[in-house]
Amino acid sequence: SRKPMADAKQRRRLKVLCLHGHGTNKDFMRQLQMCMCPFRTLCDWHYMDGPLDSEPVPEIRPFLRMIQQKDYHTWLRKTEDGSAYKGFDQAIKSVHTKLETLGDVDALLGFSQGALIASLVGNELYEKKQIQGVISVCGVDSKRNGDQFTVPSFHIIGKTDGLRERSKKLYDAFTGPKQMIEHATGHKFPSSKEKDIAVKLAAFCSSIMTT
Repeated sequence: SRKPMADAKQRRRLKVLCLHGHGTNKDFMRQLQMCMCPFRTLCDWHYMDGPLDSEPVPEIRPFLRMIQQKDYHTWLRKTEDGSAYKGFDQAIKSVHTKLETLGDVDALLGFSQGALIASLVGNELYEKKQIQGVISVCGVDSKRNGDQFTVPSFHIIGKTDGLRERSKKLYDAFTGPKQMIEHATGHKFPSSKEKDIAVKLAAFCSSIMTT
């Protein structure tokens, strides 16, 4: 097992593992989502794929020619009636396996379904003093009762996101230090023009590096 992380204050930038959303992959997150973000230069970003194969979500089809990686992944499957998710143990285990090779990180960032997994894993690691925080972008709740996260968190929610209420449910499950900010559009990363988000996320990164 990994040892508690060294003093994060010695690092100049946060080391962050990023978890993509449903039906995409690490290449899409790296090349498109993160590259368009106003906070792309704040941290040292690392990426991984979800453990389950998936068809690409319709929203990324216009970008398929730009993505070199042609396999698509997800973290969880819905039950037959769509009322719940299944596959939590496998998803969580896959992140721990990645961290065994990547080494200690300061934070986890997740988009949509990836934000839910980042929250679950991040809370486990925070209780072991192996991580400093979680960043959720358009995250979704687990559809389960009783989730509670004490890890410090920063939440970005889209004003016109159709999953906005589920993002709020995920935010409400956090009981530790937390901050929520809206970006101007829907279920996507904020535009590079939204500089205020980068400023606030930079302040969050600074705060968790000194805790």
